[in-house]
Amino acid sequence: MKTVLITGASRGIGRELALAFGRAGYAVGVNCQKEKDKAEAVVQEIYEAGNKEAETYLADVRDSLKVRQMIDAVIVRWGHLDVLVNNAGITRDRTILKMTNGEWNEVIDVNLSGAFWCLREAARVMAQEKQGHIINVASIMAMRPGFGNVNYVAAKAGLIALTKGAARELGRFHITVNAVLPGFHETEMSAQLPVDHKKKVLEEHVTGQSTRAEDLARVVLELAQNPSVSGQVFNVDSRVI
Repeated sequence: MKTVLITGASRGIGRELALAFGRAGYAVGVNCQKEKDKAEAVVQEIYEAGNKEAETYLADVRDSLKVRQMIDAVIVRWGHLDVLVNNAGITRDRTILKMTNGEWNEVIDVNLSGAFWCLREAARVMAQEKQGHIINVASIMAMRPGFGNVNYVAAKAGLIALTKGAARELGRFHITVNAVLPGFHETEMSAQLPVDHKKKVLEEHVTGQSTRAEDLARVVLELAQNPSVSGQVFNVDSRVI
């Protein structure tokens, strides 16, 4: 059975991806920082769909030691790691002149540094296995910046660069590294946006509708099984960039 670890999988996009991998027959590691009850609910949903191979991993991706321990625990549990989905992310929106050091650092630490710690530790075991797939969940915001979120934009743009650099380094181990750029999804994070902002975002979609979770999951699942595509960035959205 193939295995996948998805960070930030207790809610939103991460939750939808965990359920999709579970339905596809993967053993699923559901990571969260602190919402263990929500992560366990995702595991239970995977169980109820007929897949009993799922487990919760509580770890803050900002802590490189905790990340290593989490990856090691996955190996102890299932013996190998086939796929890592770097999905954990936060927002701390504020305009540049008002943004605090903490708001900048926290977003960079979770969205970019945290992704690197996970990528590094996953690559450590995948290199030994001479195979693996890493998918980084960036954002269309990296290409179409909004207003008042330069910390998020910078982190996601950095994640795209990390994807391309890592793909060049890890290809010799038959590890693929790709990124997806989700568009607007109805998640807890997007629910914080003002109604008029949501309306404006939807108007920018050439199809007049936001990205469906199942469409994003389909792309991620394909990348998790494709050994010949690496270093690529896929816009899963109908806004033109």
